[in-house]
Amino acid sequence: MKILIFSFVFLLSNFLNRCEVQSGAEKNSIQLDFKLGNEVLLNEKIDLLSGKRIGVITNQSGITSSGSHIIDELKGKANVVKIFSPEHGFRGDDNTGSYVDAQTGINVVSLYGGKKKPSSGDLNDVDVLVYDIQDVGARFYTYINTLFYCMEAANSSGKSFIVCDRPIMINPDYTDGFMLEDDCKSFVGMLDIPAVYGLTCGELSNFLNDTYFAGRLNLEVVQMSNYSRSIKYELLKLKWINPSPSIYFPSSAVCYAGTCLFEGTNFSEGRGTDRPFEYLGAPYCDGDKLVSELEQYNLPGVKFERISFIPNSITSPSNPPKFVGEKCEGIFVNVQDIKSFQPFKTAIAIIISCKKLFPEFNLRKDKFIDKLAGTKTLREMLNSNKNLSEITESYSTNLEVFKNKREKYIMYK
Repeated sequence: MKILIFSFVFLLSNFLNRCEVQSGAEKNSIQLDFKLGNEVLLNEKIDLLSGKRIGVITNQSGITSSGSHIIDELKGKANVVKIFSPEHGFRGDDNTGSYVDAQTGINVVSLYGGKKKPSSGDLNDVDVLVYDIQDVGARFYTYINTLFYCMEAANSSGKSFIVCDRPIMINPDYTDGFMLEDDCKSFVGMLDIPAVYGLTCGELSNFLNDTYFAGRLNLEVVQMSNYSRSIKYELLKLKWINPSPSIYFPSSAVCYAGTCLFEGTNFSEGRGTDRPFEYLGAPYCDGDKLVSELEQYNLPGVKFERISFIPNSITSPSNPPKFVGEKCEGIFVNVQDIKSFQPFKTAIAIIISCKKLFPEFNLRKDKFIDKLAGTKTLREMLNSNKNLSEITESYSTNLEVFKNKREKYIMYK
């Protein structure tokens, strides 16, 4: 009998090991076969650019899996006549002027600051616009507004538009937050989508074409190859370059989808530290008290850890760090499970807790949080001491309406 049991256990163990190896092999196969939208364009759909004068909307994140920039890859394959750059500039160095790029000799037109949309004159010598920028899946990340403005300009000028699709760093199935209200529109919130919208840039561009241009824009989304929403961003093994100055890691982007709200407060969102948007704190904060308070929420997919940090200055002039050189106490938002983590709700819970625990905590007097949240409702409910459930319930109906619309634009399962 013992021999039979041992044999059964041995065979079961071997079977499970084989399954694990096979599962790992499948994952590796997906990683090896995966191609970004720009790689599909360069290797399979380059005819879309044949004989055309190309304008490329991109920055330092417009790279292939191995780290080669799309502008360099297009050399000898297509006639790139102009580069359009979003916030933080073409090279990510906050050069937001218009100039000739020293490395490529191509004219760069900045779409940040006083000019956010290409003029008709900018497009006179352009036949096709190509968009290739890594975003983070949050409405207040300005690159998607540059995408919209460029689509609008292309539609008005009768130009073709190509979007090289890229993966989502946060949970692709997660949507959350208030819909944008007209009187809260700004360059950190322009589009009729929730704060976290759960679409790739390609899926979003199809949504924008239908919603704002009645499908009239000559739009081509170059899809990624062998991409699935079930694959974590890190498993794709892409070369990492910060898509903006304070997104240091994919985990920064995951938290940013909620903790960017702290830009509208006098609490540090971690800029000037090793982990922006994952570290939160202030000189007046008691980290132990904040952790204890947050643990009562039983928020999924996250662990809160007490930390202290001293923010340093950074070179990027937009959103300079708070409390530079001052010791801050606070929390590390340590995401344990990206699939269950809810960054927007988590951020609201942290704001409610800070407001309850620390008399010095306040929302910025300029009401910037309204622009980030896309509504006055969040600020008003926070000031009325509404609880987390009351706040999230206030936008749930509108969010469900968006979710139903969103289904039409999902290209990857």
